[in-house]
Amino acid sequence: MGSTNRLRWAAAVAALACALPVLAHHSFSAEFDSGKTVTLHGVISKVDWVNPHIFVYLDVKDDTGKTTTWALQSLPPLFFRGSGMTKDLLLSNKQEVTVTANPAKDGTQAYGFMTKLSYPDGHVFSMSPQDADPSLRKTQK
Repeated sequence: MGSTNRLRWAAAVAALACALPVLAHHSFSAEFDSGKTVTLHGVISKVDWVNPHIFVYLDVKDDTGKTTTWALQSLPPLFFRGSGMTKDLLLSNKQEVTVTANPAKDGTQAYGFMTKLSYPDGHVFSMSPQDADPSLRKTQK
């Protein structure tokens, strides 16, 4: 093998080695149970508006009045560009919201992937294509 081919081979191996952790990091099915959903009612207390995923922290009170803070992973900030959802909007409205989420697959308590966020006034932000506004869907040919 010539030096140019060795260099190409080494570059390909290095690129693959770098790509594998990224692929593992973004495996929804490895981290969350898509076959189960939980519905939560609470007030948003904190938002981490960062890449690669937004985290929304929801304070949920149980029947005894005890508050549990759920860490809810979501899509990247870029997904919400144009939807009207912003970090400020999430934090400024201290009313109770309803969240639908897929719980952690490993049983981690109070951790999930947020699929829908609903406000009492009817505003809904959905991270799931099946819940999207039908007028926004592209027709396939």
